[in-house]
Amino acid sequence: MLLNPRERVTYSNDSALRLLRLAGHDPASLRNFDVRQHLLSLAADPREARVELDEVWQHVEQEYSADLSLADAAANWLRVRSFPVRDAHGTFLGRGVLLEDVTLERSSADARSETLKMAAHEFKTPLAIIKGCATTLLGGSARWDPAMQREMLQMIDAQSDRLYDVLNTLLDVWRFDNGTQPLHLSQVQLAELLMQLVKRWQNQAPDHRFVLDIPDGIPSVTCDALRIEQVLNHLLNNAVTYSPAGKIVRLSLDANEEEVRICVSDEGVGIASEHLDRIFDRFYRIEHASKVHTRNGATGEPDQQAEQRGGSGLGLASARATIEAHHGRIWADSEGPGQGASFSFTLPLTARQTLAASASLATLEESAASPAQQRTLRTSSLKQGRYTRVLLAENDARLARYLRANLEEQQYRVHVVSHGVQFLRQLELEEPDIILLSTRLADMSGMELLQRMREFSNAPIMMLCEACEEEERVQLFDLGCDDLVLKPFGMNELLARVRALLRRRAPATEHTQNQTIFSTGDLTIDYAQHLVTVGGRPVQLSRTEYKLLSTLAQNVGMVVTHELLLEKVWGPEYNRDIDFIWVYISRLRRKVETNSRRPEYILTVPDVGYKLAKI
Repeated sequence: MLLNPRERVTYSNDSALRLLRLAGHDPASLRNFDVRQHLLSLAADPREARVELDEVWQHVEQEYSADLSLADAAANWLRVRSFPVRDAHGTFLGRGVLLEDVTLERSSADARSETLKMAAHEFKTPLAIIKGCATTLLGGSARWDPAMQREMLQMIDAQSDRLYDVLNTLLDVWRFDNGTQPLHLSQVQLAELLMQLVKRWQNQAPDHRFVLDIPDGIPSVTCDALRIEQVLNHLLNNAVTYSPAGKIVRLSLDANEEEVRICVSDEGVGIASEHLDRIFDRFYRIEHASKVHTRNGATGEPDQQAEQRGGSGLGLASARATIEAHHGRIWADSEGPGQGASFSFTLPLTARQTLAASASLATLEESAASPAQQRTLRTSSLKQGRYTRVLLAENDARLARYLRANLEEQQYRVHVVSHGVQFLRQLELEEPDIILLSTRLADMSGMELLQRMREFSNAPIMMLCEACEEEERVQLFDLGCDDLVLKPFGMNELLARVRALLRRRAPATEHTQNQTIFSTGDLTIDYAQHLVTVGGRPVQLSRTEYKLLSTLAQNVGMVVTHELLLEKVWGPEYNRDIDFIWVYISRLRRKVETNSRRPEYILTVPDVGYKLAKI
C-alpha cells in the first residue's frame, strides 16, 4: 500500500487487501481508511500490537518493520514493513507499507526453538555423566581400584557414543528438512538388504525370533542404500527394545507396479491411539512404554541398559525425514497397548515391472511358538497398478484411521496429517489426486488452509465439516472447495463423492512417450525416474519445483511467459500472481545453477517471463 503524507491510502494491490481482509472493497472507499487502526483491530493482542505499530509509524523517514499476531484472520502472523517514498528529486511523497504473511516462517522458528530446547535437555544427561566420571577420576584416581576406574571409563565411552549418535541423527533430520542432505542413489535389491539385516539382528538379539516374508519377483529400487538401512535399523531397534524376549519380530516386503512397501511388526507393548500421530515427532517418547521396558523382567528393578536402549526420541523422526526425502511415506499402526505395533514405509519404483504371483516365506529360525502365539500376517492391500493419491487432513485420530482404512480398502494411497504445517509440507512434496480437508486441525483452521493452497494448487478438495451454518458452507465453496460433507457422514456416501470428484478431474498432462530423458548442458531430467541431475549429481526438487523445471524444459530455448508458467504449474485461475514464480525460480536456481546470481540455464526475459537455455 502507498500512503500520502496525511497517512491516507493512494494505492493498494489486491494482495494487500486480501491480507487485511478487505478483498472486494472499492478503492474509492479507502481514501479515508486508517491502516494503523485497522491493523490494531485485527491483532490478537491490541496492546502489544499498539507498541509495535507505534515504533513503525514513528520512523516515517526510514525503513522499519514489526510482526503482528492476528486473531481470526487468514494469516496468523503478518509482517508490516514501512519505508519512505520519494520522487526523483528526493522530495518526500509519503509512506509505503509492505504486508507479508509470515505464518510459516514463525511456525518454523518456533519449531526450531522447541527442537533446540529438547536437544539441550537430551545432551544434558550424558554430559553430566561424562563430567562426573572425569572429575572423579581426576580428583583422586589413586583411591579407586582398576575395576572401578575401568567402569567409569566405560561410562564415559558409552555416553560419548550416545552424544555422537544423537548429534548425528539430529543433524540428519535438519539437513533433510532444509533439503541439503544429499542422497547417493543407486539400484538396490531390497530383498538382499533385508536378509543381511535380519541375519545381523538375529546375532545381536538372540532372545528374539525374526521372520522374513518376501514374495518372488520384487524389483530393484532406486534409493540411498545406506539411508534406507539406517531407517530399518531404527525400526528393528524399536521392535526389539519394546517387545519381550522370545517374541517374534516380523519383516514383510511387497510391491505393486508403482511402489514397494516394507513393514516391521512386533509383539510388544503396542501404542495407544493418541500417540500414533506424534510417534514420528522429534524427541517424542511414550512415557508408559519407556517405564515398562526400563525394568528388569526378573527383579522388577530399573534396567539401566534398557533405559539407554530407549533412545533419544530421534530415531523415528530421522526415519520419517529419510523416507519423505525419497518421496515415500511412513506410518505406524497398533491395535492398542499390549497388542504389538507395526511400522510401514513405501518407496516409489523407478519403472513398472510385472510381479510374480507366487510368494515364499523365508525364516531364519523356525518358530516353535504355538498357533495361538503366531501373529497373523496381514495380507497386502497394494493394488496392481497406479494408486490414486489421497491427502487426508484430520485432527481426530480415530476418525482419520477409520477413513484411511476404508479408503485403502478401495485401493487409494492415503497420506494422513493432523497439522496445517504438515499439510502444506506434504503438498510441497507431492500433489495428491484429491484432498479431504477437515475444517479443524491441530494448529490452524481448514478454511485458512483452503485459502492458502488455492494460491498454488487446483487439486480437487472435499471439506469435512463440523456443524456449520449455510453462510460458512457458502464461504468454503467461494474459497475454492469442490464438495463438502457434514460430520457425522456415511462412509458409502463419502466414497461415492470421492469417486464423483475424481471422474470430473481433468487428466494430467504427460510427457510424450518418445522423450524419457531431457538434457541441456550438464542438466538432465529423467522423466521415467522423476530424477533431475546436474553434472551427474542428483538434485532434490520439490513437486512444484520439478513441475516448473519440466514446463521450461518442454519449451527449451523459447520464452515462456509469466502467465503461461502460472497456468501450467499452478492453474489457470492464478495466471496473474507473478509472486509465486519469483520465489520458486529463485529456489530452483539455487539448486541447479553453479552461481544462482549468474544463471546459465534458467534465464530471465525482463517483463516477459523465463526460458531454459539450450546448451
